[in-house]
Amino acid sequence: MNISHTLICFFLLFSLQDGNTGLVSAQLSVYSATEGEDVRVQCSFPSYRERKFFCKEPCDQKDILIETADFSAQRGRYRIDYKQRDVFVTISQPTKSDSGKYRCGVGSSSGTSYENIEIIVVDAIFDGDPSAEKTIDAKTGGNIVVECSFTQYGIEMFFCKEECEGEDNLVETTSYTYTKKGRYSIRHVTGGFVFVSIEQLTQSDSGWYRCGLGGPDSKDLYQRFRLIVTDALTTSPKTTEQPETTKAVILYVSLVVLVVVLSLSVLVFCRKRTCKDKSEEPEPHVETQCASAPEAEDDPSQHAYSEIKFVSEGSSHSDAECVIYSVPQVEASSDEPPLYSTVNNPQ
Repeated sequence: MNISHTLICFFLLFSLQDGNTGLVSAQLSVYSATEGEDVRVQCSFPSYRERKFFCKEPCDQKDILIETADFSAQRGRYRIDYKQRDVFVTISQPTKSDSGKYRCGVGSSSGTSYENIEIIVVDAIFDGDPSAEKTIDAKTGGNIVVECSFTQYGIEMFFCKEECEGEDNLVETTSYTYTKKGRYSIRHVTGGFVFVSIEQLTQSDSGWYRCGLGGPDSKDLYQRFRLIVTDALTTSPKTTEQPETTKAVILYVSLVVLVVVLSLSVLVFCRKRTCKDKSEEPEPHVETQCASAPEAEDDPSQHAYSEIKFVSEGSSHSDAECVIYSVPQVEASSDEPPLYSTVNNPQ
């Protein structure tokens, strides 16, 4: 867990009245952190109080983010820990919507004490190294907040673009206050901290910027960063490449399926053609020649028979003829003629 740095802590010259418990003295502490970096604030109190709480102004009941009577508690992105009269509150994964003023306090039936806290969530933080240059990516219609910090002190602060000449001087201040000029703003916090911002970004805002001490035309210290603003409606290269890849895969699969279907169709057609050709081939024809029945023998006890010759078609050899003798199923002396006979065809 990263602990964000405290920019400045000072006492206000007035007291605040808590709506429930009584008169308290207020103290302001300013913290900053980049988006996604956990921010941890610290509040110190002279005596132990059972109730510990953290809320966002105006700190009505619905604005209480976390409270506990224990030494530690967790509620969503908020965690509170109490150690040796100090209250530590941690906000996980802060976004720009978390920027604002808060109260961190302790309370009991006899009264409530709290400190005023301000949290500023920024896009980039320059820690005082003049050679450090960063690039900030943003979308049209959005806004950016950048923190510039300096080891030297000065009253004059400026924010300018490119060469910082003429109209390139966007906004400047000569006091520890917040100054706004159109879409540009600058805030100077005691301790050498400067916050600059641009609202309602357009693509023409892309370029190099400076925030620094003294005046834009001087050679005083400054921090330099590059801003790149892209159209919020423009899809990223990764998003545009994905559909092309998907189309290529679909086309490849379609071609494979087409080849398989055509191959199966040709195979089925060939098989049907082969079966049809076989079915149209003439079956071997067997000619049957019946010889005239020989005259019956004088002996009536002998069975009558006939001689049947089978000749294979297309055969020129004499041995292709097969002779079968048929034997009637009734005796020759029977009064009724034979009903049938069995003929065996030799293969």
